[in-house]
Order: sequence, then structure tokens, then C-alpha cells
Amino acid sequence: MKKKEKEHLKADPFVHFIQQSLSFLKGHRRSFLLGAAVVALVALVLLAVLLVRGIRVSGENARYAEAFRVRSDAALSAEEKIAALRKMTFGRGVSAAGHLFLAALHYEKGDLAQAEAALQAMPRSRVALLNDQKRTLHAQVLAALGRGAEAEAELGRLLAGKKTALARELILLQLAKLQLKDRHTAEADATLKRIVAEHAGTAAAAEAQGLLSELETAGG
Repeated sequence: MKKKEKEHLKADPFVHFIQQSLSFLKGHRRSFLLGAAVVALVALVLLAVLLVRGIRVSGENARYAEAFRVRSDAALSAEEKIAALRKMTFGRGVSAAGHLFLAALHYEKGDLAQAEAALQAMPRSRVALLNDQKRTLHAQVLAALGRGAEAEAELGRLLAGKKTALARELILLQLAKLQLKDRHTAEADATLKRIVAEHAGTAAAAEAQGLLSELETAGG
């Protein structure tokens, strides 16, 4: 390269920067190649994790869809539905609803011991709503078994949580109906009034108001 050209390159800061960068890369080629390999490996691991997670979610959805299809099939008897659901495997995601379907079928048949067993076999789900539904269904089973105090306590513990996935007014309404069934009139009255005050405008509040009117009529 001619002397004038070299002087021109030195005078151009951008060109000088490029030259310096190329020299640095040549001198540290091995380090950069190792770094690139690490980055590529991390990217592959992340891709694998996302792929596995996607497959898991897809599998959960497929199992839930099949369980829901069986639960909703009007052509099948309760016994056939129970037999089909028992053959299925459910995870901790949305497919955990299969345990609830099974317990509900036993409950509807009046086989309360099997309903309770199905609920006990259900592991904690990653879907909070299913965990809440498990507890409310368990309360129904306990009440049907004549264990009203335990049923009310189960709903009370659920309501004691700061946040529930299931609408609180629905849990309160179920509690009020249990209290009415057990002739705990004062407690039921307080629960119904709480629904009307805290959840005005909901269907639960309208039903609670109707139950309050019936209580007043019966008491008057």
C-alpha cells in the first residue's frame, strides 16, 4: 500500500476502527469460537425446553378433550363413562379435570365413598381453578355423607385464602345452602347478606336475595 493511502486510512477513524477490530478478532479467534459454541448450546437447550413444554401442553389438552368428550357423551351410561375415565391417565395441568369428572359421576350415582376416593387421588393441579373446584366438590360429598360440619369447614378454609380462582360469591352461596340444610339459620342469614352486600349485581346475589326472602317469610 502506498504511503499516501496509509496516511488516508489513519486519517479516517471509521476505517481505522474496522482495521483494529479485524486485528482483535484474528488474535482472539479461538475465544470467540468457544463463546459462539456456548451461545449455540444455550439456544439449543432453551429450544428443547420450549419444545418439551409445548408437547406437554398439547398432551394435556388432548387428554382433557378426550375426558370431556366421555363425560359429555349422552350415548354412554354412567358406568361406561366411569370405566372409560378410569383407563385414562391425567396430568397436573388441565387434564386433571378428568379426576373431577370421575368424582362427579360417582357423586351423581350416589356412590359417595368412590367419589371421595377419586378426589383424594387427584394431585394438586397447576390450574388453580381445578384445585378450587376439587374442594367445593369435596364439600358437597361430605355434606351428602352427613358430615356437614366438615363440609362447612372445607369451604371456610377455601374462603380464608386471600384469593380464589373460583368466584367467591359461588363458594359463599354453596356455604349458605349447606348452612340452611343443617338448619344453621343465623349463619346462613349472615352469609346470604354478605353475598348481597359484597357481590351485588351477580347471579349469586340475586339467588341469595331470593333465599333471604324465603327466610323472612318462614320466620314471619
